[in-house]
Amino acid sequence: MRDSEGLAPALADWCRSYVQAFESFDADAIGRHWSFPALIFSSGRQITFTEASGFNRNTSQLIEFYKRQNVSRVNRLIDSVFQISAVTAAMRVNDQMYSGDNEFITGWSSGYVLKQDGVHWRAIWADASGEVEAWVARGTPLGT
Repeated sequence: MRDSEGLAPALADWCRSYVQAFESFDADAIGRHWSFPALIFSSGRQITFTEASGFNRNTSQLIEFYKRQNVSRVNRLIDSVFQISAVTAAMRVNDQMYSGDNEFITGWSSGYVLKQDGVHWRAIWADASGEVEAWVARGTPLGT
């Protein structure tokens, strides 16, 4: 089993890379952080992506929403990590969205389950309920 001391830095690297891809508005780069099939759970809904192309199309639409909301910077903090097995882990993160002039827009907590794919960690499941709820609370629901 992977030593637990090495898990948190590895997942922090994954988060840094994920945020860089998001801040670049690069749907394909975001998709490379995932392994398929992948499941997104959100406020009672389950969305399964069987391959990267469908995930990337959905992510492109999400990116356009974020651009309309003037999001340009993300601060992601890892709240907790848990090693499930030698090649699987779970983590909870706190995300904060900022505008180009560094104004706080909104924030939420999310959970991920990841698996090690060779030397890389890839997400296989995420709970995006907090993200959806945060945008609803701002009066700008996702998908609108």
